[in-house]
Amino acid sequence: MTALVIGKGVAAFADELSAKNVSEVLKVEHDLLEAYTADGFCVALKQVIESTKSDLVLFPHTYQVRDFAPKLAAMLGKGMIGDCIGYRNEVGKLVFVRQMFQGKTAADVTFTGAAPWFASFQSGAFRADLLAAHPSGKAPVNSVAVS
Repeated sequence: MTALVIGKGVAAFADELSAKNVSEVLKVEHDLLEAYTADGFCVALKQVIESTKSDLVLFPHTYQVRDFAPKLAAMLGKGMIGDCIGYRNEVGKLVFVRQMFQGKTAADVTFTGAAPWFASFQSGAFRADLLAAHPSGKAPVNSVAVS
């Protein structure tokens, strides 16, 4: 699993994240990413996803993610499963669980077609205090250039 931080002046966030159990942290910094815009984040993340050939792109549930992530998925000709509360692996196929009808029912949703796939998880779907530390102390932090 690779983690990614994006913006301007995000080195401290990347360093903090590298202490968690990830294989690497990608750091995307650009002057035009200092102030959030959906278009800017989509252009930069599209470049990263295409260059890393990511299969699965997971996002936290934030207002910014709700703003740009569906647009990013559409730019790549893909759909997105939003607001997930859980997942499971059934015979090698990921099944995402999301609430529907104001939480009155839960639906199991899977992806069709080729990767990359996009999903976001609601706050509280996973316990942060259970996030494992990196076994050797720190994962490498690698910069990714975007234009």
